[in-house]
Amino acid sequence: MGSCAGEEGVAPPIPPLRPCDQFHLFVSYSSVDAVWTHRLTGRLEAELPGLKVCLHERDFTPGRNVLENMAGCIQQSQKVLLVLSEDFVQSRWCLLEADLSLVGSCLERKPVLPVLLRPCRVPLHLSHLTYLEATDGRFFQKLVQLLCTPSQHLAHPPALRSAPALYSGKALLTLDCINRDSLPSWKVGSFSTLAVPDPLKEVLEDPELYKQAVGILNGVRSPRSCLRYLGCRIILAIVLILLSVVSVFLPLVLGLQELQPARRFLVISANAFFCPFFMILSVNTLCWLRRSSKKTLRELACRVGEANLLLAPHSVLMGCETKNKLYFVYVLLGDCKQTFLGAPDGEAAFQEAILRFASSYACCLAHSHFPHWEEAAGAPGHLEVGPCFCQFVSLQLRRLGGVGVSPV
Repeated sequence: MGSCAGEEGVAPPIPPLRPCDQFHLFVSYSSVDAVWTHRLTGRLEAELPGLKVCLHERDFTPGRNVLENMAGCIQQSQKVLLVLSEDFVQSRWCLLEADLSLVGSCLERKPVLPVLLRPCRVPLHLSHLTYLEATDGRFFQKLVQLLCTPSQHLAHPPALRSAPALYSGKALLTLDCINRDSLPSWKVGSFSTLAVPDPLKEVLEDPELYKQAVGILNGVRSPRSCLRYLGCRIILAIVLILLSVVSVFLPLVLGLQELQPARRFLVISANAFFCPFFMILSVNTLCWLRRSSKKTLRELACRVGEANLLLAPHSVLMGCETKNKLYFVYVLLGDCKQTFLGAPDGEAAFQEAILRFASSYACCLAHSHFPHWEEAAGAPGHLEVGPCFCQFVSLQLRRLGGVGVSPV
């Protein structure tokens, strides 16, 4: 990167605009971050004479389509500045501007300058970019240096498929089920298969693969027992408790002292059996939903494992820890698979590991949290953001008392 530092107190020169350029910088930001952005651009324009900044509310052409305005202004700008925040990544317009800027970067070697204003989960198609942090004490000086550097001298971000390792371990999508807000606690959520969500289109080119994988989960049935309703469980539990109370007073009703020894023994034995029996049944009735949920989650985990056998060759894993939410992560498994293949029956062991552990591994990646990893961390693996898949499997097997795969 070329230097543009001038003498102290003298504004550095700005690269001249080409005949096809109208602006030095196009700024994409969320309206929530407008005050901070306007303060930044105002300072830039004050300290860099001749700098032309494009802001949508000021420089878009009235009467033109919004998409045409965005595409045209990005096309006519030397560089693109993205003000990243949670509000930015949740904004359709901001993400569309980011997409257009990346297209321009790939087609015209247009540099993209991301600024991380507030911590956020950066989308996959932006996460390979090296960003400036707004909290950095030298943030403004670094930004000025980038603006004063000719575009051809700046490093250009690689596309996803040319540098996939930069994405490995990134969360792609959190997918909620249909009608999650109105879903009863006992019901298993259904997930839409109408179209591949945008964050997955970068890595899953075949829509049928996504539909097939999610369709496996949609095959899990919700409980059909009447106990799924809270009212039924409470009524049945009350009846069982009453029966246990009746069994306690049964000897008094029958007149235990007046009975023959054989009948007295029979009544006492029946009382000793039925009283705790009915109490246990009543407790189990009240806890039915929890036990049923655990069984359903185990079935879902098995189905997610089957789906991951389809997704893993495309560097995507699915995770599920509740009945109404899925996590998708992008992770390269080639090196981990080679570790498995080094052992006898390695291919079968790798498939079994995908079935058993890929779902929980995907959830850990999505949350960026690996329980118990600190106590078992050893040699570096194949992933920078945490343990790679073979290390994760090794840890789980050690905790289960099995034989793990040696980390690389």
